[in-house]
Amino acid sequence: MKIEGKIATIIFKNETNNWTVLLVKVKNEYITCVGETEEIEVDDELEFEGEMVSHKVYGEQLKFTSYKKVLPKTTSALIAYIADNISGVGKKTAKNITDMFGDETVNVIRFSMDKLYEVKGLNTEKIERLNDFFNTEWEKWNTIEFLSEFGLSTVVSNRIYTAVGKDTISIVKENPYSLLGFVKSLDFKSVDNIGQRLGVPLTNIDRLDNGLIYAIDKITEFGHTCVEKANLVNYCMELLGVDEISICDTITRLVLNSKLYIDKIDSQEYVFRQSMYLAEENIANCIIEHTRFQMKEKDLSKLISKVSNKNDIDLSEEQISAISTCLNNMISIVTGGPGTGKTTIIKCIIDILEEEKKNYVLCAPTGRAAKRITQTTGKEAKTLHRLLEISKIDDNDIDMFYEYQVKQVEDEVIIIDEASMIDLMMMNNLVKGIKPDTQVIIVGDVNQLPSVGPGSVLKDTISSDIVPTVELKQIYRQSAKSDIIVNAHKVNEGEYPIFKSKDTDMFFISTSTIEQTVSEISSLISYRLETYAPLDVLKDLQVLTPVKKTELGTIQLNEKIQEILNPKSESKKQVEYQSRIFREKDKVMQIVNNYDKKYSIEGKFFEGIYNGDIGYIELIDNDEEKLYVKFDEDRLVEYDFDELDQLEHSYAITIHKSQGSEFDYVILPIFTGYKKLLTRNLLYTAMTRAKKMLIIVGNRNVVNYMVDNLESKNRKTGLKEKLEKMLYLN
Repeated sequence: MKIEGKIATIIFKNETNNWTVLLVKVKNEYITCVGETEEIEVDDELEFEGEMVSHKVYGEQLKFTSYKKVLPKTTSALIAYIADNISGVGKKTAKNITDMFGDETVNVIRFSMDKLYEVKGLNTEKIERLNDFFNTEWEKWNTIEFLSEFGLSTVVSNRIYTAVGKDTISIVKENPYSLLGFVKSLDFKSVDNIGQRLGVPLTNIDRLDNGLIYAIDKITEFGHTCVEKANLVNYCMELLGVDEISICDTITRLVLNSKLYIDKIDSQEYVFRQSMYLAEENIANCIIEHTRFQMKEKDLSKLISKVSNKNDIDLSEEQISAISTCLNNMISIVTGGPGTGKTTIIKCIIDILEEEKKNYVLCAPTGRAAKRITQTTGKEAKTLHRLLEISKIDDNDIDMFYEYQVKQVEDEVIIIDEASMIDLMMMNNLVKGIKPDTQVIIVGDVNQLPSVGPGSVLKDTISSDIVPTVELKQIYRQSAKSDIIVNAHKVNEGEYPIFKSKDTDMFFISTSTIEQTVSEISSLISYRLETYAPLDVLKDLQVLTPVKKTELGTIQLNEKIQEILNPKSESKKQVEYQSRIFREKDKVMQIVNNYDKKYSIEGKFFEGIYNGDIGYIELIDNDEEKLYVKFDEDRLVEYDFDELDQLEHSYAITIHKSQGSEFDYVILPIFTGYKKLLTRNLLYTAMTRAKKMLIIVGNRNVVNYMVDNLESKNRKTGLKEKLEKMLYLN
């Protein structure tokens, strides 16, 4: 149902999630309305759409799903609108304006303000206020009203107006698909709905071009950098409702306009976004040039012996070979599973570089990975973002990411840890920052989950057999005592893990229902773990899960664990945001890259909090509407309440989010889920996050299914082929 009325009172508004309770005067009665709002004030005329519901405490109320500002349609309404909104202009002066200009009043105010000097009661200041208001508020709400007719929410419509400006309506009418260029987060299907309702033909060029780019972007969300042309054509025929010829012509046009690129892989035609194709080409060029750079081979045996003695390390032949390979080549890779000595090799390489007085930089893809390598080596490690000074960029804009100008790396040697996490566009930015004579040492476990973003950089580079690579296979003495590490290697080789009941660091608790699984996790967290091991459950334990939704997903598990570990208390302030309660002492995670967030460490100021950073809420200031999170024990970061969509609870996190981190104690629920998601490298990655203890709770058959399922390793990319082709051609 729809109602139209004037806001009499704003009874309540939650500034964190915009949930609002309004008293609205509709003719001669008052109706309570509840829903999300933006930028409304008492006396605003609004039209609400929703349904009447009966609240057990507050009685009958309209729960609205959308609303729009009602712009004045009559002279009397326009007089009231001007008088209510323009300071210093009352109804008498407003009537003088409408009497003089009639139906042209709004156009005169907006476009011919000089004529307003003829109106009694107006001066320059009031005229400028009138003009400014009508060229912002009037145009904005007129635009929002226009866009709402196409099913777009007020929030989305406001975002469009902010990006496009006062010409939004004319731009939409002329070419609705141009909105996708202004607001990257817009969904093609929403824009296509506008286009179809405006009568844009199915074969309109802008529609086809944007629809095809949307289709290939949807495909690359699964990690691919390209798609087989035949599959893309079939998908787009269904999406856009046109024939094969129209789709093929569109692909050709986008290739000619440098938006797409077609390349043959294994005799099949594949379609790339141009920026992804060029990124792969840039990476391949850099790698090939580095492999051609002839270094004078050195006998490093004495230096290796010196640093191993210094650190009291008994290096194996495999480790000695890895160190020599890295230091005698301009580019090299060290890969291997847990317990195979990757960190030991990095430590020895660093010591040798310092002996040789060489400048080096140690880096990793994420803040947590950089922190971990800093802790294990005792040397500062930077995130790739900080190293390359990447900031203020829309991560969703592939073309912008491709073209971004990064800072040049001045060090002689760059050591990159956790390289399996590096996606195509970040690797492209890294190679742009590397000089031809920069020595590159890449370290990572190729069997872990691939990067969250598109690409399979580490795997493709190793598979090409072009870069000198050492694969570490030997599990060293201390690690060989760990059932976590032994079983992780079993899983990686396709063998089912073996669980012991005692004298082990890896346990399995069998459950027969989801409810029982949740109950076991709850009791472990509540008291059982603390009676078994000396740990701080809040700080030392991490629950990892394959999914976000369902009862065993992060959302519901976080609510359950928060009740156990950080219950409501009068001594702890809290704030509600979008149905979530943030409370002082809560464990939280940053879920988007925020390049502008500032913090200081020991008097030095830094910028940037990144997706995956974990911290604890130190303070909530409800008066100032601010929340403070401490990351890594030394970075205190301030958030306004309207920025809380950047945070989520992290008592339980997805396995994907855990990459690059290690936790002393891990609980891993595995009971059921989407079968394509339950893969071997997902299980392997989860297992290798635990340092002291791993507890798997759930169904043994599902664990075994994951060991057998190799599906997620098959990303379609072109980097390996480009490396092989460039080597052959040159």
